Amino acid sequence: MISAQMLIMRAMAGWLVLRFGVLGPLHIQKGEEQVTVRAAKQRTVLALLLIHRGGTVPTERLISELWDHDPPVSARGTLQSLVSRLRRSLGEDRATDGRLLVGNASGYAFALPDDASLDLQEFDQAVAGIRARSAAGPAADLADDLADDVDRALDLWRGAAFADVPASPRIVVERTRLEEARLALWETRADLRLARRLNDEVIAENTALLADHPLRERLWEQLMLALYRSGRRHEALTVYGDAERLLTAELGIGPGEGLRRLHGQVLAGSVPPAAPEPRAPRLSASPAQLPPAIPDFTGREEELARALTVLGRAPAGGSAPTVAVSGMAGVGKTTFALQVAHRLRGNFPDGQIYVDLWSGESRPQAQSPDEVVLRFLRAIGMTGRDVPSDPDERVAVYRSALANRRILIVIDNATDEAQVEPLLPGGPTCAVLVTSRKPLSGLSGARHIVLDVLSAGQALDLIASVVGPDRLAREPATAAELVDLCGRHPLSLRICSSRLAARPHWTIGTLTKRLLDERLRIDELEYGRKSVRASFTLSYEALEARARRLFCLLSLVEAEDFAAWVAAPLLDTTVREGEHHLEVLVENQLVQVAGRDGAGQTRYRLHDLIHLYSGDLAERHIPVSERRDAVARLLGAWLTLTDRAHETSYGANFLLNHGTFPRWPLAPAYVGQLLADPWAWWESEHRSLVAMVAQAARACLDEAAWDLAVTSTTLFGTYGYLGDWQTTHETAFAATVRSGNRRGEAIVMSHLAGLRIYQQRHTDALDLLAPAADTLARLGERRAEALCYVAMGIAERGRRDRRRALSHFHRGHELLRDRGDALAEAHVLLHTGQTHLALGDLMAAERSLRSARSIARSVDGGPLEGYIDHWLGSAHLGRHDAAAAAEAFSRAVTRVSSIGDARAEAMALQGLAHAHLQSGERDTAEHVLSLAGAAAQRIPDSATATRTLSGIGRLLADLRA
Repeated sequence: MISAQMLIMRAMAGWLVLRFGVLGPLHIQKGEEQVTVRAAKQRTVLALLLIHRGGTVPTERLISELWDHDPPVSARGTLQSLVSRLRRSLGEDRATDGRLLVGNASGYAFALPDDASLDLQEFDQAVAGIRARSAAGPAADLADDLADDVDRALDLWRGAAFADVPASPRIVVERTRLEEARLALWETRADLRLARRLNDEVIAENTALLADHPLRERLWEQLMLALYRSGRRHEALTVYGDAERLLTAELGIGPGEGLRRLHGQVLAGSVPPAAPEPRAPRLSASPAQLPPAIPDFTGREEELARALTVLGRAPAGGSAPTVAVSGMAGVGKTTFALQVAHRLRGNFPDGQIYVDLWSGESRPQAQSPDEVVLRFLRAIGMTGRDVPSDPDERVAVYRSALANRRILIVIDNATDEAQVEPLLPGGPTCAVLVTSRKPLSGLSGARHIVLDVLSAGQALDLIASVVGPDRLAREPATAAELVDLCGRHPLSLRICSSRLAARPHWTIGTLTKRLLDERLRIDELEYGRKSVRASFTLSYEALEARARRLFCLLSLVEAEDFAAWVAAPLLDTTVREGEHHLEVLVENQLVQVAGRDGAGQTRYRLHDLIHLYSGDLAERHIPVSERRDAVARLLGAWLTLTDRAHETSYGANFLLNHGTFPRWPLAPAYVGQLLADPWAWWESEHRSLVAMVAQAARACLDEAAWDLAVTSTTLFGTYGYLGDWQTTHETAFAATVRSGNRRGEAIVMSHLAGLRIYQQRHTDALDLLAPAADTLARLGERRAEALCYVAMGIAERGRRDRRRALSHFHRGHELLRDRGDALAEAHVLLHTGQTHLALGDLMAAERSLRSARSIARSVDGGPLEGYIDHWLGSAHLGRHDAAAAAEAFSRAVTRVSSIGDARAEAMALQGLAHAHLQSGERDTAEHVLSLAGAAAQRIPDSATATRTLSGIGRLLADLRA
């Protein structure tokens, strides 16, 4: 037997023919010898290299394909081993001249010898030739010439493409493309046979094809036509019925226009005979206008597959396949579109025409569609005398010229749908790929692909493809930091990669340090003709004045995301107008939609780099005083909403003392709608509240900082956001101390003490409350001083000094008496009654609690009534009035659960369980305790949840003992 090495050498010398096949199971033939590649991953590597036909496939891309973006640590070594074993399977070694598998610094390539053959290449060439000849005239004129070509192309197939090659992203894309092209050839063969009146052959083949491709309407149409022309009109109508039922069942829609039209013709007996149509005028040019695609394109596999599937399908239906690609500036729309277009060149043998609708100036130039149509007509070979002067006639001639041609039309950087619509072909033979920063949602029939920033892994792959994987491997943590600083923004990453590639003496850390300064980061993101600032500026300068101003002012919002109402105070306008300008920014990809929150609001955000760019513009174009006024209005709007949310929840201003910072008025109807569920709104906005307190403090707006912090206390306490409570109050406290704001300082201290009480750090709370009460007394702030004494009483009760607690409550009650603050008075009486209960004085406890409940009811005390009912229930338990206790605890559960206070709900359910136990209803008590346990598990603060669950557990254990 001749050795494999000798076979290869003879093949290289022309003695034996090497043949490779992927149109079916992977096939390798050396003369009479067949080579089998048994390992699945080796077959994948070989298939990927054959697809690229001599082009280098980067190592990282091969790894990504083999392990689906989740490679093992040893992936590079494993790939080298796979390549080595594949070489042995092919009979290669390092001593062989003219090696097939060629490795280089960036990856591997398959060097197909000149006298070798690859069925994939033969098929693509055959398809291109067939399409070119078909475009030259109607099928009837060329049927005899084309039939053999089509048969030979289809005979290349031995089964499904890459049948025994494991699926990988690129294999799936290529398999889909090839199968689509094969189907298109089958349809072409049927057309050719119909033109030559070979109806029986069409009936036989299309019937078999429809078993595997039942949604292919063109196959149904050809089968109907063949049956009708064979004198089998009834069967043709039956076929239409079958197609209609199947398409409706599978797709929810009936047959398309072509199939319906043929059905009508069959019914009327008016089907055109198989006769040649008039020859269309010939156009000589086959333009190839695509700019080059970048060789190190990275990521976007899912989006690529979608675009290739839509644009690469065979002509069908009445309109050209169209894909509209949108995304923010610098996200890689043009790069993506060119990658798609170059991969599809073989599908469009009559050429590819390209136009960039931006002229390269600093501002987009709305080129006339009429001018672009003229350029396109010249590109496809039409001379000046043949071009009409009337714009509408020119578009009609343009569409007529494209009617029988396979041309890919790439329209880059479209401003709006009006620029694109006149450039769309009239029929299905061409395809259109459009890019725009706007979504172009009004473009009829277009499939939309929105490009976002890259994933972290794709971003690292991009850097590695430019600077080399070894350089990246030396500084993995720093490379990850670079990705974060660039916000995974493709243009920024490519600029950074280019700068590193041009400066081999730089480490990645060198560039990362230069990007750390936010004031200079945008300026650093520039290299050659690439500039992030210039890219963003194109979008910015397309805006009208008010939208530009809003874009600049949004840089002042330091929250991670925000709701639409934020635009109103920034612009000092209505919510409706502010939201309109905000949506303009969204359409122009300068603001991103981050999702919807629990209150039903749409959340918006700025990409980190756009936020820096916006801030730079604000500093340049908006005076400091106007920026400060905008921040003040924004904080005033926040205070308006937090005030109203608190009042909606508690029925009044419950236990709060406010500052003098001016509120900014939002429309009452809008506020009422927004705060229909105040707790949902608060839950959605708590992170933004923390950010705004910090922003107010940094802006030296201490009055706003402390007022916003203390107004949010009820949110933090109810939902257990103890960290936010601590952070906002420490921030506000520092701001008031810096500015000498004694009143604000004392009130913030009292609310920090409330946090300490919540944490059961009662002595720490008293250390804060005593000086706060003294300061407030000197300032004449009687209400605030009274609330300090109430808090001191709660702290003393926590330390079990109940007599001292009562004295503090009495002092607080004296200060509140006759001030008309019913809720504060009810609050004092609640804690007085609770303390009497702890002392065992049931009569005094019930007297105080009933008074508290009566006052709270008179002003619709909301959740306060629930807290009072809880302790009334405890008093009834003390008197062994289980029925009254159960009623009170049930009322408490209803009240506190309505505001989402899981801690109070769990405690009230515990009390209700005690009441049922006191009545001898042990099963009911056990059920209620299980509900209490479920409520306790919803308590956000883990320490409080643990304590509550522990108490419930002990009670359950006693119950089951």
